[in-house]
Amino acid sequence: LKPVALKSGSPICVAGTMTNYASWEAKATALAREVDEAEEKEKAENDKALGIEGGLKGPPTLQAEQQMRELDDHSKRRKDFIEWSRDREISVTHSAQEGTIELSDAEWKGKALRIHGSKDVSYIIPAGAGVVKLMLDSCCGVRLTVQASLLTSTIELYKCRDLELELEQSLGTLQVDECVDSVRVRYAERDHVGKVYHQNSAGLQIGWASEWHSVGRSGAAQFCSGLSEAGSREALDTYPVIRGEGEYPVDKEQLRKAGICTQAEPEAEAEISSEERRRLCEEKRNEGNEMFRANDFMQAAMRYTEAIAIDSEVAAVWANRAQCWMKLGDHEKALADATRCTEVDATNPKGWFRKGVSLHAMKRYPEAIAALVEAEKLEPNNKQVPEAIKMAQLMARKQAANA
Repeated sequence: LKPVALKSGSPICVAGTMTNYASWEAKATALAREVDEAEEKEKAENDKALGIEGGLKGPPTLQAEQQMRELDDHSKRRKDFIEWSRDREISVTHSAQEGTIELSDAEWKGKALRIHGSKDVSYIIPAGAGVVKLMLDSCCGVRLTVQASLLTSTIELYKCRDLELELEQSLGTLQVDECVDSVRVRYAERDHVGKVYHQNSAGLQIGWASEWHSVGRSGAAQFCSGLSEAGSREALDTYPVIRGEGEYPVDKEQLRKAGICTQAEPEAEAEISSEERRRLCEEKRNEGNEMFRANDFMQAAMRYTEAIAIDSEVAAVWANRAQCWMKLGDHEKALADATRCTEVDATNPKGWFRKGVSLHAMKRYPEAIAALVEAEKLEPNNKQVPEAIKMAQLMARKQAANA
């Protein structure tokens, strides 16, 4: 109680009350928040009406956002394409084994079949298999008999060695690229031979019955081989491929009608400048990088191969292709490319690192340690390198202990 003086001068006592300042502050804060939210809502509605959601944006910001949208869209389309391709292609790989493997499955009908990286294997594709198209890449010592008719009448061979292909049905198109060692393709009959397109495949032979004919050529130029006309002294005619409208190959008859000579060897192309060569190489490398990011390692390796064919003195391309081979499990090729990278540019740390990793995968641990140490010298801040060295040292000690 506290005394209160009245005008009459007679003091009386009244009950005093405490002011709840905390309650007032809470109410004031809530009211302020409501006002702020209302203002933000009104501003957002006004911005939307003016078409400036997210604030005013200058040309650089708008351009960057547009590029990001385009990249996102391109990435999605690329992923969709890969999924679409996977739904239409079956890939198989086998290592050395006895007997013949039959390539036939109800789920394969209506799909393309890719044989990748198989070694010392015999295959047969029986009649009625329903395969749309056949592709073989990076195979060695493979014997394949095709009894089935392919729906697209097309077979593609890429970077194969010591390959024998027996065809019991006619084939419209055979594509052979980068098969520098022996590749023998036997048709059941002479009339079954269609168009054979080939590039840098010196070991290519075409035959039927007991006849064999070497048609392969070395180098970057593409050739087409096919049956010669009646009365010709040669059984097969081989001529350089010239691309017409839309980059489609022009056949020999079209060339003759156009008055173009079909000599056995193409004329030398005009020399391009080193700057243009480097630009074209970088263009192919970027295409390979895009495919690598999409996990399409084989297609990425092919783009890097094209880049190397344009300019073989770019170390980064050798390092990139080495990484593709590592992803595909081909450590010998990865080692070869990584080694070539260090030869082109001894200061490229990726070349030394991938050389070390490839050697480690091949259980050549002492050599792996030496390569990884070089990578560490060139890139001391890369935490992966010392970890890889420790692992290689550990495996080298275990290997020595078990020797």
